Amino acid sequence: MRYSLSTLFLCFFIQVSIAQISVEKLEEALSDYTTKIEHATVLQDCGHAFDGPAFFYKQVENNWLDFALNISSDSKKNIGRDMYNRYVTLGQLDNNHFAKPKVEEILQRIVINASRKDVSYRISILKSEEINAFATLGGYLYITTGLINFIDSYDELAFIIGHEVAHEDKLHTQRKVTKLTLSTDLEGMTRMEGFTDIANKINRTFSPPFDQIDEYEADKVGFELAKAAGYDVNRFADFFKKLERYEKQDLIKKLTSTHPFAEHRKKCVQSYITQ
Repeated sequence: MRYSLSTLFLCFFIQVSIAQISVEKLEEALSDYTTKIEHATVLQDCGHAFDGPAFFYKQVENNWLDFALNISSDSKKNIGRDMYNRYVTLGQLDNNHFAKPKVEEILQRIVINASRKDVSYRISILKSEEINAFATLGGYLYITTGLINFIDSYDELAFIIGHEVAHEDKLHTQRKVTKLTLSTDLEGMTRMEGFTDIANKINRTFSPPFDQIDEYEADKVGFELAKAAGYDVNRFADFFKKLERYEKQDLIKKLTSTHPFAEHRKKCVQSYITQ
């Protein structure tokens, strides 16, 4: 995790030269970047060997994206609402699912401790056998019926919901949309495609191994949110323990996947418990 100061600044200025940001923004970004480096040990002893360098690169990219485009709150809500309405039109929401009241209760207990207070969160259950959960702009969160069937406890589900809240709370969803906006016609795409399709396009185009750092951060923040809401931290890693059984690890997958290996995420969560 420790790299020479000259190496860090070299990586930083290479990225800045591409971004072409102003001197004032450069100074502010450098200050913010330096602060974030102090928290790099979040991956110590629990991530892949590549996660350390990826962490440093990701902080540079985040600073650049935050300065490159400022998406208004109204725009975020509109994009999120468009995605939600699309699911409604397609009849993909399961509003009568037995777990819906509990899912909404968990969300309300978790968002109390979210750092951004300007976001109104809502969660929906999608009719899908896929084991998945994701967040879109404007605080719209989704979990699938397949995921609900896969988990063994509401404590486990609380960690997953906390993870998705963290993606919005820490601007991960906004930065993904910023990437896409800088490269294509976002407004045109939102009329034609769902957010998951858009996210897949982003992930195929922009540095998947570096986006894995967002997942680590969302795990850590989600852990804290679910813990603060009173859920059992000893059940938070259960999801990864089950995923681990079906996962094959190899270097190619590490470099092309948008998510870290379940084993490494499990170890990180377990380290948060011991700490």
